[in-house]
Amino acid sequence: MKIKLLLFVLIFCIKFNFAQSIKLKINSKESSIKYKGDHLLHSWEGVNRNVNGIAIVNSKGDKIEKIAILIYVRDFDSGNSGRDAHSLEVLEALKYPEIKFYSESINIVGDKVNLNGSFNFHGIKIEKELTGDLKRKDDTWKLFGNFKLIPTDFEINLPSFLSVKMENLLEIEYSIALK
Repeated sequence: MKIKLLLFVLIFCIKFNFAQSIKLKINSKESSIKYKGDHLLHSWEGVNRNVNGIAIVNSKGDKIEKIAILIYVRDFDSGNSGRDAHSLEVLEALKYPEIKFYSESINIVGDKVNLNGSFNFHGIKIEKELTGDLKRKDDTWKLFGNFKLIPTDFEINLPSFLSVKMENLLEIEYSIALK
């Protein structure tokens, strides 16, 4: 009888000491990912306001343990339908429709966040470190910052205009709201 009671107490303590993690969903209405591209003759940018994903927060509610973000190439809007259609061709959006980011290595210090994770884009997976800012208000976590991607790292053939290729650099700005 004492063994059963001891086991019950042990299981009860373990269960309540290791409470379940909290799942937060990306709020697409408050989230966006923007890119900026450059060419010798002009610059342009596009924005994706259809950001999907989830984050797992520890049971104390003070640390993001995991985050997964999914966006679709087709959802970027540069304000120029011809440019967007050409981008879909260059990025082979029918073959590679998704851009994914996943991280299990997230460090939060004050209002700064550091995410070490992997990008899966155009069929290529690369490791990338992102740094940004974190704002918490009530039940919402907001991550925002910027970073750079090199399209040829993902084996993307750079488009050209007047026989001059675009710069091999995309500046990315993100704003992610988790609720």
